[in-house]
Amino acid sequence: RGPRPRPTPMSTWRLLKLGKNVPWHHWAGGVAAVGACNVGLLGSMALGYRWWYRDDLKAAQAFIEQHGLPTEAQRLEIFAWLARDWDKTIGVVEKTGAARYRKELFAAARGDVLEVAVGTGQSVEALQSAALSSLTAVDAVAAMVEIARAKFAALNCPVTVRQGDAHALPFADRSFDTVVASLCLCSVERPEAVLAEMARVCRPDGQVLLVEPGVASSWPVRAAQRYLGLLPQPKHPWEFGWYDDRDPPALARACDGLVVTSVRTRAMGNWYLIRAKPRS
Repeated sequence: RGPRPRPTPMSTWRLLKLGKNVPWHHWAGGVAAVGACNVGLLGSMALGYRWWYRDDLKAAQAFIEQHGLPTEAQRLEIFAWLARDWDKTIGVVEKTGAARYRKELFAAARGDVLEVAVGTGQSVEALQSAALSSLTAVDAVAAMVEIARAKFAALNCPVTVRQGDAHALPFADRSFDTVVASLCLCSVERPEAVLAEMARVCRPDGQVLLVEPGVASSWPVRAAQRYLGLLPQPKHPWEFGWYDDRDPPALARACDGLVVTSVRTRAMGNWYLIRAKPRS
């Protein structure tokens, strides 16, 4: 006896042909049933998550009710305390997200570049491939400035790293071709004022490049994260110094001095790659 013939897989057109013989209300009922099952499953998972972590959520909320949000001075102290081990802790986590997004966006930096809220200099790898004439970087935390200064010495252009307030940048109007920032709007006390300062020091034909985390761009994801207590996390600014529930695109669009030219999202829509230019 010869080998059995292999069964021929049913082609797509045959499936479609068979599907034409099924009444439309059967299709609609099947789709509705599958959708209802998925919604029910997701709802059950959400309820289970809230039940499992109910004590943690209550404890975090009680902490905020007692202590409130940290002041700007307190958050700067948190950043200073975290600075020494930042690259070995938070910096490692950034490699799977923020570091990749910086490389993607900051490669477009050109000319005289200013980085606002430079932190420990996590952007150095991203800026190595950019066409820089010079780099100036500022941060409010002295401990972070020292770490960043050592890293940026590897760049092949004149570099100045100094302590400074992002809300009142110590530079003249129209001083830079490109202004870059990452995890900046979430870290400063008054992001609206910082964006206005970025617009002020950027040249008319320049650009502002922002890599920022925040609330999700999709309202279902945003609603789910809030329901599950994932965002905002009440103790987040106390633990890491920055806020996790700001809306970077909305902040950028509300800035009178800037015109947003593009917004791209990454991860679950919680990371934003924003391009803007000074308003003429």
